[in-house]
Amino acid sequence: MLRRGNQPGKLAKQLIRRVGDADVALAGAETRPKVLKTLEDAEVQEIRAATRADARSLEEEIAELRTEIDARAERRERQTELMRHKVEQARLWRSVGVQERIPQLHLGKAARSAVLIVLAALDFYVFASAYASVDDVGQFTVSWWLGGLLGIAVFFAGFALSHAIKGSILARAQRQFLHAADNGRLNIDQDVRPQLVDSKSSPLALWLTAIIFFILMIAGVLVRVQGSAANASLALILFQGLIPLVAVVVELYLHDPMERDDPLPTWRDRRLERKLARAERRLRVVAAQVEARVAKIEKLYRVEEAILDVEQKDMGLRHTTDLVLNGGHIPTVSSNGRVAEVDRDQLEKTIKMARSSRS
Repeated sequence: MLRRGNQPGKLAKQLIRRVGDADVALAGAETRPKVLKTLEDAEVQEIRAATRADARSLEEEIAELRTEIDARAERRERQTELMRHKVEQARLWRSVGVQERIPQLHLGKAARSAVLIVLAALDFYVFASAYASVDDVGQFTVSWWLGGLLGIAVFFAGFALSHAIKGSILARAQRQFLHAADNGRLNIDQDVRPQLVDSKSSPLALWLTAIIFFILMIAGVLVRVQGSAANASLALILFQGLIPLVAVVVELYLHDPMERDDPLPTWRDRRLERKLARAERRLRVVAAQVEARVAKIEKLYRVEEAILDVEQKDMGLRHTTDLVLNGGHIPTVSSNGRVAEVDRDQLEKTIKMARSSRS
């Protein structure tokens, strides 16, 4: 096989010296190129086999990633099917302008998330400090963390309360909207009107959520007052205790009940897509590297094949078919000043083989 550092023609000369007897020349000139082709195929297969393990591992990784991506896409499709009616109703109500009838402050998702995180952190700190002051312990103790978790619970109670209030406002706006349309005071597309369904709010859920929220907020203020020193400012305590109520008001303006969309790919879906793209890119690189090495080897063997052809012609070696085309005449072959007499029976067998191969 061709090795790094070999000079062009070295393999061709080795084939002439070590394969067969060039002095007798019983084998035709086409035999050694076949040997050269066999060596070439073996070396190409060796190169491909060396990278087959890496390529197989990449292919398995790609298959696993695609399976997981497809499974998550199917799960999103099921979620979409479950909420498809709500998404369609939200689209219809937005198309007739119901959003303009409810209090709304438009912020991007990133800005809204930042505001809510800040308010949740304030609730956490206020209730953590209040709980720690009652137990007379420092920060980052068990009591401090327990109070912080209570503050987060109050925040989520206020979050649910603001959504319930906004849902009640939306339901009232929808009923007024439909009543005005039915009385002819508002024009609605006749194809859209039968599809509009007004929302229903639960007064029991609204009042229950409000009672729980205010009880927790008042309890937090009382705990803060009880644990504070005598000279502590009551106004400051009340100000800190009203922070959960601020969170309710802010979310009341930021929440849009009509903002309903189909489930979108999450950060995990995007991460899987990036991993799949990297794996496919690595597989393409491996394949390109293999093909480049194979092309280089094939180019080197073409050089050896050309040199071998020249060497054999210079030695007077001819193809077996040339013997048949000469009418069966078996010439002697001159090599290095010597004449090799060929056995008649053996040469007749060679001629028969050549004729059968041509037919």
